[in-house]
Amino acid sequence: MFLLFGALGTPWPWAALWLVLPAAVAGGLLASWRFGNTAFVLPALLLAGAVAAQVAIGWPIWFTLWTPLAAVIGCWMGLREEGGGPGVGERAWMLVPLLGLAAALPLAPGFPDAMGRLDTRIVAEQEMVMKSVPAKDVPAAWVEAKKQFDATPADERRKFWVLMVPNMLFVWSAMLVMAGRALAARFATVLGWPPLSRSPLYLWRLPDAALVPLIVGIALLVFTGPVMQPSAATLLVISVLGYSVQGVAVVESLLLSRGMPPVFVALTVLFVIAVSLLWILPAVAVVGLSDVWLDYRKLEPAPEGEA
Repeated sequence: MFLLFGALGTPWPWAALWLVLPAAVAGGLLASWRFGNTAFVLPALLLAGAVAAQVAIGWPIWFTLWTPLAAVIGCWMGLREEGGGPGVGERAWMLVPLLGLAAALPLAPGFPDAMGRLDTRIVAEQEMVMKSVPAKDVPAAWVEAKKQFDATPADERRKFWVLMVPNMLFVWSAMLVMAGRALAARFATVLGWPPLSRSPLYLWRLPDAALVPLIVGIALLVFTGPVMQPSAATLLVISVLGYSVQGVAVVESLLLSRGMPPVFVALTVLFVIAVSLLWILPAVAVVGLSDVWLDYRKLEPAPEGEA
């Protein structure tokens, strides 16, 4: 129902991804869990369908590639289900095909123009909302935000959307992948298969290969021109988010090891993030990044009296 309501509230053709992308993940996961590498026929067929949609309907390739890549992720997850299944950090790393697509979006033909059309649509919807509310009932914050938005040149707003939309699309697609895995778990129960593997948040640890997007993002930011800056920003933002979650996992595991009940741990972490979002995320990102080398959760306490 959640996916259906999301589809109903999203403009076409993006609305289709609310249903198609989770279905591709679930289908790929279950097929590869049962048939192994043969299941990669599914993303190949979806890729052929994406090319056909591009030719017949005129959909841009940067739109139609989301579903085949989601099926690849589903197949990847299914192959790892045996032997304990992937950890939560490894499952996050499996989203790297979608991260690559998100980072490449600003370079895709027609994407900057699409962001211009998006800006025009947002302006029109803002006007419609403001007109639908009586002038005396419009909050002052709305009026001030509208003035600031209108004062920004359209070209600057388009550049802002080019920076922001790839990150938003990646986060949205990651959520749909999680929904697809949940659907696969339900289907596995119906089929009488073993339950899908689970992994608590405090075990989140990205594999060492997750440093590659971060390093590539830094290299693009330092050594390339303005054309590559949106791609660099996407790689850096998502990498920082991933290592922020890893930092939170390190803190959670530390609190749990000291005997704090899980409920109080969760409430404490949520409270700290809520009241100090702007500085706590960079701080925990540094903790998460240092965990790559130090692996805090495997460190043994020093004997009493030793440094």
